[in-house]
Formats: sequence, structure tokens, C-alpha cells
Amino acid sequence: MKDVFQETDVLLSVRGLSKFYGRRIGCADVRFDLYPGEVMGIVGESGSGKSTLLNCMAGHLAPDGGEVLFSGRDGIMRDTLLMSEPERRMLGRTDWAFVHQHARDGLRMNVSAGGNVGERLMAVGARHYGSIRADAIDWLERVEIAQDRVDDRPSAFSGGMQQRLQIARNLITGPRLVFMDEPTGGLDVSVQAR
Repeated sequence: MKDVFQETDVLLSVRGLSKFYGRRIGCADVRFDLYPGEVMGIVGESGSGKSTLLNCMAGHLAPDGGEVLFSGRDGIMRDTLLMSEPERRMLGRTDWAFVHQHARDGLRMNVSAGGNVGERLMAVGARHYGSIRADAIDWLERVEIAQDRVDDRPSAFSGGMQQRLQIARNLITGPRLVFMDEPTGGLDVSVQAR
């Protein structure tokens, strides 16, 4: 099967993505293209397959069929489902981010808030401790977590703060594509609006 494609301007192309749980359908023959700068929302009832679809697209769950084509920085479309695990992991540290519905799934609970955010910077090559810490504090403040909480572990945070921490952790490297599974579900209404 061919894993390199040439297309113009499409950032992500999902073709025929399907996932079955025995006779139950998680998602079936999902197809769409996503262009740079676009925002797409997937709406449906609880249990309708939204999380299954996101997890299949992001490579967290193996689909039963289809392709997930992503345009790399070189402009070449590659089927991410055919990538090796190290390639997919690097993609998840650089160009992709995934904000989980439950913040604890996207955080390292035994690492400080600053460490959670800074870890992603280190994964892409940052090595200067002072710069990493300063960037982490900046992003914590952007999601309304006080800088004096930088050394606290996520377990000391409320559910809403954990979700905001997870958002900061994912956005700090400026990914080109962000998958978000109900990212504001644990936030109160005033924070959601901001």
C-alpha cells in the first residue's frame, strides 16, 4: 500500500475511516478534508462515536479501515496509519496535539505543572532550563493558572485547572493540528467563554 501522496493545500484528509466493535459501529466510512486555518467541530449524542473517530484519526486507536493523510512540512501527504511508532510519536510531539476529554489522560500526574508543559518543549529539542521554565510560566498564565503554581503537581489542581494545564501542554509547541475531545467539558461557563 502506498503511504506517500501529493496533494495541494490540504492539511488533513480522512478517507473511509471505520472502526467496529464486533457488530457495533464506532464510525463508518468517514471522509473529509481539512485545510490550514480551518476549525471543524464534530457534533453528536453521547456514545455516537466522536471520541472513537478522534482517537482513530490521532493513532491512539487502530481503525478497521481507511486512511488518515497528513501534509508534512515538506508538503507531502503521508498516511499516518502506516507510519512507524517512532514517526507517529514524533508527529505527536511536533505537528499534532491531542487534548483529551479527561485531563488526567493527557497529563503526567507525578510531574509538576511546569514540567508537564516544558516536557513537550524538551521533546522538540529545547534544553535551556530557564527558557523552558519561562515559556511554561507564560503558557500557564495564558490558561489562567497562576505562576506560583508552576511547581505544583496536577493532582493538587481542580479538574478545570487540570484541563487548562493539558491545553497549555499541548499548545506550547504551536502544533499545526490539534485534536480536542470535549476540551472545555470540565471548565466552568465563565472560563469556557474566555
